Amino acid sequence: MIVVATAGLPTTIFAQQYTIFAAYLSGSNEVHPVTTAGSGIAIFQLVAVGHQQIISYQLNLENMTGVTGAHVHSGKQGENGPLVADLFNPSMGGPPTGAINGQLTKGSLTSSDLTGPLAGQQISALVNMIRSGEAYVNVLTTQNQKGEVRGQIS
Repeated sequence: MIVVATAGLPTTIFAQQYTIFAAYLSGSNEVHPVTTAGSGIAIFQLVAVGHQQIISYQLNLENMTGVTGAHVHSGKQGENGPLVADLFNPSMGGPPTGAINGQLTKGSLTSSDLTGPLAGQQISALVNMIRSGEAYVNVLTTQNQKGEVRGQIS
């Protein structure tokens, strides 16, 4: 909190703090490395909304075709783990994508979006997982149904 005196009257300005996390996605990061021209970046921003935390995100991809899903999973580098949050799921809204060279999706995650081992928990549980190096983004395609590009969130 910052207090500023203006014309003799104190004015309070609340400075909102943001925490940013990122995942750099490539085929070589898959547990069984994938040869692909595809790559991407996922940016996550932890934001306080009232007394609740949310994570806003944006997922950008390059040289990707036929994307069928993008998720956050629990797992360390080199390990596969369970899905904990959906970022993109076209099965709910249509067929796989065409060619992607730019933004695939953006949105926000709240505690109600957490699944698997994080179901029923607060966003802070996902943040703790990220900070301990145990969360990654995986993007699935029709060509590589178990994952074409992946990156640890840090």
